This record gives sequence, C-alpha cells and structure tokens, in this order.
Amino acid sequence: MPVLVLNSSLQPLSVIPERRLIVLLSKQKVTFVDESVRSLIEESIEARRLELERPVIVQLLANIRVPRVALQPSRANILLRDDETCQYCGKRSRDLTLDHIIPRSRGGTSTWENLVASCKYCNGKKGNRLLKEVNMRLLRPPRPLSQEYAGFFLLRYPKLREAYEEFILSAHGGSTRVLSA
Repeated sequence: MPVLVLNSSLQPLSVIPERRLIVLLSKQKVTFVDESVRSLIEESIEARRLELERPVIVQLLANIRVPRVALQPSRANILLRDDETCQYCGKRSRDLTLDHIIPRSRGGTSTWENLVASCKYCNGKKGNRLLKEVNMRLLRPPRPLSQEYAGFFLLRYPKLREAYEEFILSAHGGSTRVLSA
C-alpha cells in the first residue's frame, strides 16, 4: 500500500513506498495523522513484516517549500484529468486516444483547453472537423490541471484520496469539501 506524505501545512506532497516510510520514521521526520495506523505500523515493524491493508497518511514535522511547477498537458495528465473517460460519449477505458477539439490541421494547438480524452470511435467520427460540423458535444469543458489542485497524483490512488478527504473533513469539522473532480 502506498503512503501519502503531507507537508506540515497538510498539503499533499507525494506518495511514497512503504520502505521509504521506514526510513522517514527512523529519522524522525514524520508523524502519523491516525494513531490506530501508528500502532499497526509499529507492530508490523517489530514483526519485521510490513503489510499495510489500509491507507497510511503521514505528516512531515518540518515544512517544505514546494516550488510552483506548471504541469504540462501530457497524455498521462490529460487522461488523469478526464478520469479515463471519453469526453464525447462517456465510455470509460484505458484504451483512449487524445483528440484536439480544434484540429491541428485547422490551427489547433496542444494545450490543456484544446486536448481531451476520446475513444477511438469518437475520435474517428470527429476526424479533423470541428464539433459543430459533426454535431458532437463535450461532456465537460477541458481545463488545466494546476499544482494547486490538492495533490493531483491522488487521483491515481483512490483509496488514499478517500482517506485524505476524510482526514481533511474531520480536521475542518466536516464543513468543507477539499477535493472536487
């Protein structure tokens, strides 16, 4: 099970493997956000067998400054943003293509706002035409993923994302929703 590392300000920083968790614990760099998980980890370490069944979230004891990095509209990031769903018909699949809303042959560029995930059928149907020419619509308008999107990598780990959302909701008294897809 991967381990979510939070900054001291509760900002998600990264997802690390279990072995890295042991190193951070031995150097006293992190603390657990859930005491029941702490006892499970300690028992596992004593038994020299680390098998984590549930998500683990740790918080760094010192704050780390995270430089702002503009995320690029790569294939992986577009599929992540669109939740591996065709933006024309709604079909979920891992076998999706990228489609330019305004085709490159008509001056379209490879930007966050012009790229969407598409199944092969819809991509072939649209071809190098505009949406209105083939009477197609997008399920939702494309938008850039930003670094402020609280740990976009959490989308790759649904169980960790769920645990993080629950933790943040309990820390804020259940009044706010932090992550929204």
